[in-house]
Amino acid sequence: MKDNIKDYEDIVISTRVRLARNIKDHRFPHLLQDEESKEIIEIFQNAMESVDPDKKFDFQRMSEVNSVGRRMLMEDHLVSPELNKNKEISAYFLHKDRKVNLLINEEDHLRLQVLNDDFTLRENLNRAREIEEQLEKKINFAFDDKYGYLTTCPTNAGTGLRASIMVHLPALREADYMEGLQDSLNKLGITVRGFYGEGSKASGDLYQISNQQTLGISEQMLVEKIENIAHRIVMNERNVRARTLEKHPVKIKDKVFRSLGVLKYARQIGEEEAFECLSNLRMGIDLGLYQGLGFKQMNEMMKKVQKYTVLNYKYDLKSYKEEDVIRADWIRDFIKKEEIFE
Repeated sequence: MKDNIKDYEDIVISTRVRLARNIKDHRFPHLLQDEESKEIIEIFQNAMESVDPDKKFDFQRMSEVNSVGRRMLMEDHLVSPELNKNKEISAYFLHKDRKVNLLINEEDHLRLQVLNDDFTLRENLNRAREIEEQLEKKINFAFDDKYGYLTTCPTNAGTGLRASIMVHLPALREADYMEGLQDSLNKLGITVRGFYGEGSKASGDLYQISNQQTLGISEQMLVEKIENIAHRIVMNERNVRARTLEKHPVKIKDKVFRSLGVLKYARQIGEEEAFECLSNLRMGIDLGLYQGLGFKQMNEMMKKVQKYTVLNYKYDLKSYKEEDVIRADWIRDFIKKEEIFE
């Protein structure tokens, strides 16, 4: 187990910062008519010509993306279910590095988000603020001296900032600590969601931890608050993992290597089982039980075994059973290519 709490890759999967903004004197997206929604999109298109002179962002209307493509974007957390729901009036700008995107006509006129695979909340915020400040030179965002930036949902008003981390917590979940953790965090104004956000379950023991409060607290303080909570969660998860291995070494080793066997040799595997096996194996890597793959490779596998990403491997699938076969084929090929033998 690691002692350096600055190294979070064993627990933290990714970090995200999101800023919500609306254009002054325009109705919120849920009230927009077709022509008004087009006008909002054009306002951002015109602004991005100045913000992005080197054309590093690709623009796409959601209505022009096929259903599998939209679901894949959701699985990569690049667009939200709300943007998909509003596909007839929504669009997005996606940076070529796939770490920055601007969602247009989601719940708000703009949801600007920066994602990273490392624990980089402060860097994410700085990058988001740089883009937002450039946009603000071209667009008059709705702002109130008392309530801050105005948003469709009052809980987002103020800074409009949502900072979140995706964490892998198999030991805390197995030890039945998650309910208590969620209650404690809720009292601090922090919410715990599943892998796909609100209302979803924690596939592969992956949880999203984010702030609920945006009013009356600065962006820097919000980020610092999430960072401090992340420190505590990481240390708790590490401690429980170590104690569990010490008390039940055979049980833990069996779970890890049984999962490895399934991933390496199964001929068909569903999404839920794949996530479970990948979660077990990822913990095994952290505990030093298996060193054939690294955390970055495990993170990639967790992305690539999702339903619509698998469907994209072979678009003309005839049945969901075939989907499970393709998923198993991809996993075996990936491990064969990436695994290191000591």
